[in-house]
Amino acid sequence: MKTNRFLFVICSISALALLGLPAAEPLAETPKKPVSTKYQGVTVEDPYQWLEKDGEPDVKAWSDAQNQRTRQYLDQLPDRAAIEKQLTEWYAKTSPSYSSLVSRPGLLFVMKFQPPRQQPVLVTLTSVDDLKSEKVVLDPNVLDSKGTTAIDWFVPSLDGKYVAVSLSKGGSEDGTLHFYEAGNGKALPDTIAHVQYPTAGGSAAWNADGTGIYYTRFPRKGERPEADLNFYQQVYFHKLGTPDTEDTYSIGKDFPRIAEIVLEGSRDGRYILASVANGDGGDFAHYLLGPEGSAPGGWKQITKFSDQIKAARLGRDHALYLLSHKAAPRGKVLRLPLETPELSKAVEIVPTGEPVIQQIVPTAGALFGNGPPRGRFSSVSRPKLYRTGSLVSLSEGKKRACKNGAAEHVARLICRYRSDTRNRNLKGRHEDSAQYHFS
Repeated sequence: MKTNRFLFVICSISALALLGLPAAEPLAETPKKPVSTKYQGVTVEDPYQWLEKDGEPDVKAWSDAQNQRTRQYLDQLPDRAAIEKQLTEWYAKTSPSYSSLVSRPGLLFVMKFQPPRQQPVLVTLTSVDDLKSEKVVLDPNVLDSKGTTAIDWFVPSLDGKYVAVSLSKGGSEDGTLHFYEAGNGKALPDTIAHVQYPTAGGSAAWNADGTGIYYTRFPRKGERPEADLNFYQQVYFHKLGTPDTEDTYSIGKDFPRIAEIVLEGSRDGRYILASVANGDGGDFAHYLLGPEGSAPGGWKQITKFSDQIKAARLGRDHALYLLSHKAAPRGKVLRLPLETPELSKAVEIVPTGEPVIQQIVPTAGALFGNGPPRGRFSSVSRPKLYRTGSLVSLSEGKKRACKNGAAEHVARLICRYRSDTRNRNLKGRHEDSAQYHFS
């Protein structure tokens, strides 16, 4: 073993010599100016504390000398010119990237970012395989030539005819909701101010026929003290073609000051789910608005902050899927039929286990989840793990689901276990292929 290490060192030194690396200039000696400081009764001597005063002339002179020595060495590296040329070409690339893809019948809404434009653009595609089908719905760079107007988020109507877009200016994230025709990008006269703010974000969900939208709303001046105008988020309903002064209150008066509301509509538009976070503490409550939700008292509370339901998603089989931490710190998945929206009637379909479940996404044929990099439900081949995560057949979960009348698509669960670094490396690839956001 020692011989091998010795040979490795010799070969490495020889290889570096063959590369013709330049020799570094002799290192100038750094003056020592000892300073003694007492910490918790212990005296610590620091001979280089003087270098912390970067505004002093002698410190600037020392830094300049170090930079000059480093620059001379780097400029003589034989491969530096080629590396600089390659990096310059890469940074100058203007190929677009795509994110936040949302599907509607025959149409895909997606955010497209293409340098050197300052802001991403909202476009539609007929297919992820046909980028030539792109149509621009809204380009904030055209609205604001300075590039200071940004799209906070967008929500297309269920038929894809209209799209609601929150726009904010100057990095304020104080969003105003605008409405556009998806086919030609024509702006509708409707606007709603202060639907989005950094204190709680913002959200919206269309009704079934696209004639109106539920949205998050912050207090208007006079409704709350000045200090509370960016808190106490509530949900209102807006009917297209009417002024926002006629919008009707829906839910939220009893929510906490720091409530953060996320709205989600079912695929058929019959249900609206409101997930309410109690600030950033990790506690959530969930409310469901049914088909007769326009009637007074139409919202029904499904979970409370104390129920330890950390996430809820509407499925395509008229069911609500819940990520529970109650007696399951690593997470378990419950299924609740929308016809009987009471937490006591939820059925466990994915039991708690070794892996930690952090998120869930129900689709037509599967239930997707993700968690931290360690642990998996069963051993799988590395290529499959790399591409899609652990594909696991939950035979026991399938039996439970079928026994309790759940749909076939809850019979398997895909968990992605990747390190943070791997996530960052793969994210660009997934966004470019529109696979990361599309289900």
